[in-house]
Amino acid sequence: MHRITIEQAELFRCTAEHLEARQNGGENTEINIAAACLYCNRHRHQRRAKPMRPEIYKHFVRTRVRNNNWHPVPKRVMRSAWHG
Repeated sequence: MHRITIEQAELFRCTAEHLEARQNGGENTEINIAAACLYCNRHRHQRRAKPMRPEIYKHFVRTRVRNNNWHPVPKRVMRSAWHG
């Protein structure tokens, strides 16, 4: 139907992303939590460089989305997944 594997579909599962990681003192508050796919939630804080501050990460995400270059699933799969 969408030509993606179950494993690829799992990457799209919505999770609660702590903008300031709990391990760094981030709290379970509305202002500190954003919706994020599982892939993004897992990888944001695993970057080689220090994780980006929330406001910089927000700009980073918006730029990647605007350039149609956000998710790790190949673009051709993304187009078929979202546009049928």
